[in-house]
Amino acid sequence: MEKNQFINDDLSRFRADEEDVFAYVQSILHQTNKEQILEWIQSMSTQELQEIIAPYISDKITKEIAEKELS
Repeated sequence: MEKNQFINDDLSRFRADEEDVFAYVQSILHQTNKEQILEWIQSMSTQELQEIIAPYISDKITKEIAEKELS
């Protein structure tokens, strides 16, 4: 899976709106199988992986802390 797969003429339909772009990316990912996603991740640099993993882990930790505080 290449980043270029996300960039094509269809993008001209969207404003530079984060929600629109997110929905567009989600629609492509839903058509992509796990193997293709893993191949793409495998080709990423350590820095790129850290940039996508850090927010994910931070979100998970934040949710865990919030759940503990509510209990």
